[in-house]
Amino acid sequence: MLLGSAGISSQVHAAENILSLSDIIPTAGSSASIVSGGILQLTNNVLSKPTYQIGSAYSAKDANYANFNASFSFRFSGTGSIGSADGLVFVIKNAGSKTTGGDGGGLGYGTITTGSGSYTGIPNSIGIEFDNWVNPEVSDPKINHIGINTNGKVTSLATANVSPSFNGNGPWYAWVDYDGSNLSVSVSTSNAKPETAMLTYEIGDLESIIGSPTALIGFTGSTGGATQTEQVLSLNYTNNEIGAVPEPGMLALFGTGGLMAFGRKHLTRRRTIA
Repeated sequence: MLLGSAGISSQVHAAENILSLSDIIPTAGSSASIVSGGILQLTNNVLSKPTYQIGSAYSAKDANYANFNASFSFRFSGTGSIGSADGLVFVIKNAGSKTTGGDGGGLGYGTITTGSGSYTGIPNSIGIEFDNWVNPEVSDPKINHIGINTNGKVTSLATANVSPSFNGNGPWYAWVDYDGSNLSVSVSTSNAKPETAMLTYEIGDLESIIGSPTALIGFTGSTGGATQTEQVLSLNYTNNEIGAVPEPGMLALFGTGGLMAFGRKHLTRRRTIA
């Protein structure tokens, strides 16, 4: 009884809400499509006019994001007449928010004015950018970088430079982790996750940004005057809900305590009968 009332427990993470690339659906009217092998293609450099494309794709159902791990692989290939651009964004957004932002330096996610017009970004969202073009107007640090963005802004909260170039050196492997307060991002040409994250930012409670306890998971991408083909090759998204369960040692004690209680009750009953 004492052991049972003590409530001794440990915190464990139970994986749930797993999404794979097959759960991600291209947004109608965007440049995104599913190509051979189930690959998500956000932009296509082979088109007769590959400039100023905007692609987006999202999960068909909401997912929890209170504590998550996401890993995916991607590839940029091909170049336009003035180079390769612009990149893609891993997005977690409110289901009611719009699906795309601007082309070019907007990466299909953000607020920007480009050669084709002015765009507003995706509100109530976070976006992890993988950018291979310098846009000074949004304070890009270097031609090849990763960044953490919110609410459709492509001026990043934090960035880290990446080498070699994303374009032509893939596939690239990316990891995005959130522990309830900190967002951590890594990227590599090896599928072995780095022991230390390349970029970490204390972002706080994501629900205060997204405005809902669940969200849609997906990707956006774009081209501008410079172009490239942008493809997402794989995705594994897992939310880790925290639950209290007894320590293994406590389970044994509970079992022992139960047997002892049963033995005492049984002995008392025998004495009463006698």
